[in-house]
Amino acid sequence: MPLISRSTAMSKVHVLKRALARRERDELFAAFSASLLGDKAILFHVETVDETRKPIPGTGLDIVVRAGTTDDAFAAWERHAEDVDAIGKHRVQLTFIQPATDEEPAVEMEVVRKIDLDLIALCDELGDLYDEDVRLGLAIPHVF
Repeated sequence: MPLISRSTAMSKVHVLKRALARRERDELFAAFSASLLGDKAILFHVETVDETRKPIPGTGLDIVVRAGTTDDAFAAWERHAEDVDAIGKHRVQLTFIQPATDEEPAVEMEVVRKIDLDLIALCDELGDLYDEDVRLGLAIPHVF
């Protein structure tokens, strides 16, 4: 079991309820979509890349995941990045083999998406603050 440094332990002040709910929802949806596909779920290689789509070595953020959709694979990468305390904006590339169909042969595909981990954490924290305001009667839900 790896040791946690004091600075890492001190940086996590609290766990956001909304972040846990988002992660649980994403995991359940990914498991459901993968279960529909069974053994036909796609194996994705997810890695951080630069502007020219070349892998950035040594980030510790590369994973291989079996998922039903590209969204599920990106969500798995976000969870992994949060688990290793990554921050900032990342250009993330999925590489996978699109299964063959009756009309098309199997093809290697790449999808790139920019993911801002700081914005995701901020939205989770703002959501938690809003929920607290609703409980205290300082905000009215569903006004807009």
